[in-house]
Amino acid sequence: MKKRTIIYSLFLVMSVILIMSLIPYRWSFVFFEQRTTNPVAYLPLENEQFFQIRYTHSIHLSDVIETYKVTKKHEIQLSSLEYEDFAIGMPSGAGKGENFVEKDGKYYITNMSQIMPSFNMHIGDVDRELVFGYLEQEHHLKNHLTRGETYTFQVARLSLVDQLRGAKLRE
Repeated sequence: MKKRTIIYSLFLVMSVILIMSLIPYRWSFVFFEQRTTNPVAYLPLENEQFFQIRYTHSIHLSDVIETYKVTKKHEIQLSSLEYEDFAIGMPSGAGKGENFVEKDGKYYITNMSQIMPSFNMHIGDVDRELVFGYLEQEHHLKNHLTRGETYTFQVARLSLVDQLRGAKLRE
């Protein structure tokens, strides 16, 4: 009888651990395989709500810095944009309610308010930078994501199992 109770208790504890490992609990910046819920890479969200994506524009080969904010609903708000050239794909002015400034050869659009639940990011197969900046650390995305692939980026809760399936961004 005692052996049966130990086995039952052990089974119950293991079941609770398994169930708890499947419950999403940790808010994170997540790169998912496109059109799936499979996390490929993630970085835990801390108290800081702002992050940046810096890339080299493929045509005019200058840096573009996009600054985002995580909203209270864990959506992504484009906050500002910094760039050096009006060439293809870059705005030539500010939208409604936004501010446009030219300073020291760079262009800045601030007070941006576009909110989205997620966005797709294509990892170009070119030798140019693509950096995720958060908490004063830079994470070179081409070291973690496959060139030529497209990923869905969003702020999402991850379970322990999800965290084990995806690679934590480190650098």
